[in-house]
Amino acid sequence: MSEDILIKNPLLVVGIGGAGSRLAKKASQAIGCECLLVSNDKRDLEDSNNSIFINSGKWVNPSTYKLRSFASAKQEQIRAKLEGFGTVIVIANLAGRAGAAMAPVVCSTACNASTVISFAIMPFGFEKDRVFSAGVSLRRMREASHSTVVMDNDAFLDNNPELSKEECYSITNSAIVEVASSLASRSVRPDMNILSTSKASDDSQASLRDSVSMLYQDIADTDAIRRTVVYVMGGENLPISQLNQLVGHAQGIFKEEGTTEIAMSSVAASDGGVRVHVVASAPQKTRFDAYDPLGEIFSADSHLDWDEPDSAPDLELAIPIIE
Repeated sequence: MSEDILIKNPLLVVGIGGAGSRLAKKASQAIGCECLLVSNDKRDLEDSNNSIFINSGKWVNPSTYKLRSFASAKQEQIRAKLEGFGTVIVIANLAGRAGAAMAPVVCSTACNASTVISFAIMPFGFEKDRVFSAGVSLRRMREASHSTVVMDNDAFLDNNPELSKEECYSITNSAIVEVASSLASRSVRPDMNILSTSKASDDSQASLRDSVSMLYQDIADTDAIRRTVVYVMGGENLPISQLNQLVGHAQGIFKEEGTTEIAMSSVAASDGGVRVHVVASAPQKTRFDAYDPLGEIFSADSHLDWDEPDSAPDLELAIPIIE
C-alpha cells in the first residue's frame, strides 16, 4: 500500500474560474495561507492582489479547447506564481468552462516542483454538454496531481432530489472548503479520493448513512476502498456517548468493505446541526471513467495530444477562389 502524502509548507491555494476562486478564498482564509486566483473573467479576480487574468482576446465565448490554449500561453507566468510553494491545492469546477480548460494546465505546471492536491467538482447528470469535457479534464488533473479529491454534485442531488441546484451547491461547496481546510493538519491518500457529504441533521447516524449512500453511487467496487476519513461537522455539540456510537457505526460499515483506517475530525458546523463528510480512497474505477468513454478504449500513450494541452489554434489557409 502506498504511503500517505504529507502536506509541505509553505502552502498555496489556487482557485480557477468563478466557483473555484470563491472556494479558494474561503479555504485559504481558514488555513491562513496565500491564495492565487486564475480566470478569464475579471469579475472573478476582484478584491484579489494575487491573480492571473487569462485574456481571451476577441473571443467572447471561447470553447474549452480554445480557452486552454490561452492558459497554456500564460504557463510561464503561472509557473512564476507557483514557485517556492511546497504544496499547491487546486480547486476547480469542471462543470464550468474555465475550470475544465485551465485546471489541467495549472496542475501540470505545478507538479514538477510542488506537491499538488487537486479538488474537482463534477457536473450534474442533466448537464449533458459538460460531462465529456469534465471527464477529460479530470483524467488530465489526476495525471498531473499527487492526489485528487472529487465532489460529485450529481450523486448528492440524487440523494437529495428535493433540493434546488443552488441549495445543492451551497452544501457541497461548504464540504469542499471544510475538507480542504483540514488538509493543513493531516495527510492525504495518493489515490483518487471521493468526497461525499450530507445535509445538516440532528441525527448524526442518519447523516453518516446519507454520505455513505452518496459514496456508493460513485465507486463501482466498494470492496477496494483503501482508507476512509470521516469528518463530523458539529461534533462538539454531540454527547460523548453519541459520538462514540457514530465512530463505532462508521467502523462497522467500512471494515466490512476492506477499509484499513478511519480517522475522525470534529469541528464546528457552519450551518447548525451535524453534517458528516466521508473521504474514501478509491484507486479502482469510478463512475467518472465513463464520462470519458474514449479513455476506456485508448491508453494514455495513444493520445496524440496527451503531453501538451489540446488547443484550438487559428489557422489561416490560403484557399483560392475557383470560378
